Amino acid sequence: MFARAVLAVSVLRKKCSKKRKSNNKVIIIKSDFLGGNQDLGAPKIPFNLEEDTLELTHKMESNKSLVKHKSVDQAVKLDAFENDTHYTDARTDSNASRNKEPSHTIGQNNKTFDTSSENKVKSKDTLNSLVDSKPLTRSHSDINFSINTQPLVSPALHHSHTFPLDKSSYRNLDNHSSIQNTDEKVKNSSKASTSPPTNTYNNNALQITSSKIITLTENEPAKKEKKEIKSHILSKSVPVTSSPVEVHPHTDDIFVDPCIAQGTTLYKVSAKKKQRRTFRIDVDQGRILWDSKKSGKVNIENIKELRIGEAIRNIRIHAKIGKEYEDRWFTIIYVEAGKYKSLHLLAETADLFNKWVVNLQRLYLHRKDMMGGLGHLRKRHSIWLKQHWKQANKDGDSKLVFDEVSRLCRQLNINMSRQSLREKFDEADLQKNGWLDFTDFQRFVKIIKKRNELDGLFISLANTKTDILTLQEFKNFLLNEQKCNLKDEDYDNLYYKFCDKDLNEMSLEGFTSFLMSSDNSVFAPDHARLCQDMTHPLSHYFIESSHNTYLLGHQLTGESSIEGYIRVLQQGCRCVEIDCWDGPDGPVVTHGHTWTSKILFQDAITAICTYAFKASPYPLILSLEVHCSIEQQEQMAKILREILGDRLVTEFFSDDESELPSPECLMYRILLKGKNLPHGATEDFFDSATDTESATDPESDIESSKDNADKKHKKGKSKIAKALSDLVIYCSAVKFKGFDNSHDNKGNSKFYHMSSFSERFATRLNKTDRQSFIQHNSRHLSRIYPSGYRIASSNYEPHHQWMVGSQLVALNWQTFDLGMQINQAMFSVNGRCGYVLKPERMRNLELATPSNSSTQFTLDIEVISAQQLIGPKDFFKEIIDPFVEVELLVPGADVVKKKTKTILDNGFNPFWKETLSFTIDFEYLELVFLRFTAWDEDVRINEFIGYYCIPVVSLQQGYRHIPLNDANGEQYMFSTLFVHISLKPAL
Repeated sequence: MFARAVLAVSVLRKKCSKKRKSNNKVIIIKSDFLGGNQDLGAPKIPFNLEEDTLELTHKMESNKSLVKHKSVDQAVKLDAFENDTHYTDARTDSNASRNKEPSHTIGQNNKTFDTSSENKVKSKDTLNSLVDSKPLTRSHSDINFSINTQPLVSPALHHSHTFPLDKSSYRNLDNHSSIQNTDEKVKNSSKASTSPPTNTYNNNALQITSSKIITLTENEPAKKEKKEIKSHILSKSVPVTSSPVEVHPHTDDIFVDPCIAQGTTLYKVSAKKKQRRTFRIDVDQGRILWDSKKSGKVNIENIKELRIGEAIRNIRIHAKIGKEYEDRWFTIIYVEAGKYKSLHLLAETADLFNKWVVNLQRLYLHRKDMMGGLGHLRKRHSIWLKQHWKQANKDGDSKLVFDEVSRLCRQLNINMSRQSLREKFDEADLQKNGWLDFTDFQRFVKIIKKRNELDGLFISLANTKTDILTLQEFKNFLLNEQKCNLKDEDYDNLYYKFCDKDLNEMSLEGFTSFLMSSDNSVFAPDHARLCQDMTHPLSHYFIESSHNTYLLGHQLTGESSIEGYIRVLQQGCRCVEIDCWDGPDGPVVTHGHTWTSKILFQDAITAICTYAFKASPYPLILSLEVHCSIEQQEQMAKILREILGDRLVTEFFSDDESELPSPECLMYRILLKGKNLPHGATEDFFDSATDTESATDPESDIESSKDNADKKHKKGKSKIAKALSDLVIYCSAVKFKGFDNSHDNKGNSKFYHMSSFSERFATRLNKTDRQSFIQHNSRHLSRIYPSGYRIASSNYEPHHQWMVGSQLVALNWQTFDLGMQINQAMFSVNGRCGYVLKPERMRNLELATPSNSSTQFTLDIEVISAQQLIGPKDFFKEIIDPFVEVELLVPGADVVKKKTKTILDNGFNPFWKETLSFTIDFEYLELVFLRFTAWDEDVRINEFIGYYCIPVVSLQQGYRHIPLNDANGEQYMFSTLFVHISLKPAL
């Protein structure tokens, strides 16, 4: 079996290498995680494929025995096990994670580890008998699932969010010849960052979470040397090398193992039963399909994470499946209708498990490639045709009658009237057969996708020949219309990239391909990369932050889960909140005095440690709200030290510091925000404001029963444990006593002191003393949190707080409203690293004075057309009636809204060609945002279709296609707006 497995790997590599062309990118197996676009919540920025490498990471287990803990009160139901990944993650193995060794990376110079002899694989017959056993029953009502393992970073998907750039973009990263083990000691006094752990920063790779990891990424350069790896995710006994597995997403036919395409038997495990089902991957449709009474399908592009090995241990335990099956179990985390769901699968053999993991990753990258708009339009169009021809021609007779074409058009969101569709069908049916063969179908697609606005633009530019755009004409277009200033060789490269390969000249097809490609993105490519100086003090950056991170929903009745931490960290968040209370078996995380569920503090820290740097290498801040006794605070300190290890900053870098360290100095480090004991004080010191959120607000806006109870708690005297206080270094929470204290030089206000403000109190300070607030924030960190009235977890608009330089503007990430859309647009800048440098006038105290004048700008948005708009899920009209609304979002001012006229009965290619003009009069253009929203007009209420939000300073001028996102921030595959943008100083 060993020999067969080695041979299979070898054959797979040979097949892939034969397909490789010299100009193709290599995609290899590496397990990082998505996102978002993204870009999984935020508008997605097209990524560039780079050569990658097969990297294996192995987290060693402690050989201490597992100890089952007493149950912690949970609100989650076991039903979440099957379809909802809102599981609450408490400990089944309370001591296992605490005693677990830090992760070890198999890198360039690292040793290999072998744990392959732990378990034997049972036979197929034994597995069948297991499945035939009676359905699962709950052992107790508060079943929880814990994730204690090293994941992989994938993006998106959006807006995942996470790092769409290669490692060479980071300062100092090229100096690391190997990945450093987190066990290595960090010399804090040197003020140097730790070497990066096992992480890549990629918004579009499929993340796999496991104790033994394979990552699929598109960013890292392939390593030339090969190393034998003894411990492998796919087979405990099969040694493999780190040579890349070549995958070519731009080939017309994506290789999927024949047995996976035809269907294999897997065991679908749920809370109630274990079922034997036939699963297959349909390459053309880009779906996982299985036989089911319900809709048994998962779209590949909707997959967020693949969890295997140790990551699914607690799920397996509650499913009453033995440990010997762990190496054949994989859980697919995906999104459907805006909700996270899970699919738990068990393969019969390790070889089958291997095939599923590899094939899923390969197809995932191919589908993401299509969404990103990469590659030549002709090749993408060919793939698109094959996919949808097969989808429509279900009976296999190679003929499509009108009703079949009509259904296909509806599935493709081609919302045109039946009469218009019939006319185009008849035009394509040259033989007047009453049906279309594949050639007719190609002609039909060309007819319906014809864009007259692009034809007209091309003709207006092509002065030499009507059907060809010369290099000089293309260069003039880029200079005059697109406002691009490139080097001569860059113009040449861009022109020939989209030229007809036979004519070596640019045709209409090539020009269209360019306009729709990532090379013509509306988002400035320089801003999409890590482009800012990361050596300023922390106080000089806006830092992406989350409020009550552990909550997945409502503030009073919502569910607490480590999934909250996992999701925000995967999207690039750099400050998370941990609300700590006494629990029966140690500190727990919950929203105190509410009906929200609880998770163990240890579980939360374990998940945070695992995912901390999957989307960004820059420092993570843990905002602690401590309501615990001295004893449990000491437990917290012990847990933090043991799990976070040398990542945790536990002392100042030097004795003579006068400002906060920079993000670059703190790369891969974790800071605690919390209360400090005064110098020389002991644990007998009483503090009356352990809750740093409300301690600064003299006029609390919290009126709920929960918060009234909190007030009583805050008025009481609380002790601070020295062990926990000693871990708070650069983010010491203090009560705000006015700007005079923060500006003096008498030592009353240290540079590491910071305060928290409610949104209402911060807004009042903004109105009454804005300049003092800006000066305060140039030296100190400040955190803004949502009003207590926002019990439904809604958000304020963060740019109103950024205008005074507040760094940690915390939002409820579980609610994707306008506030979160602005937030994700803001942090799309600078490579989605979670840190954005403030405007210079906010950083320099000498410049932070009232501005006598600001430059006015005129912004003209010509909304030309839209492509394949998707109607609301629950709409009953046959055809949508779209219009486009454009909003200018300026800090401290009301939203300025303008909209186009409504186009009746056309969601496929509505045409407006209307210009909407705005005047911008604000000194910080970096804090002004533009939001495009497509709506379906209705007599009762307009229905949301899609949106895109972007900082004005990141807008590229000229003719651009704007990718639209759904209400959850997920990018539509083909829905776009075609616009012309002009931004210039007002006369």
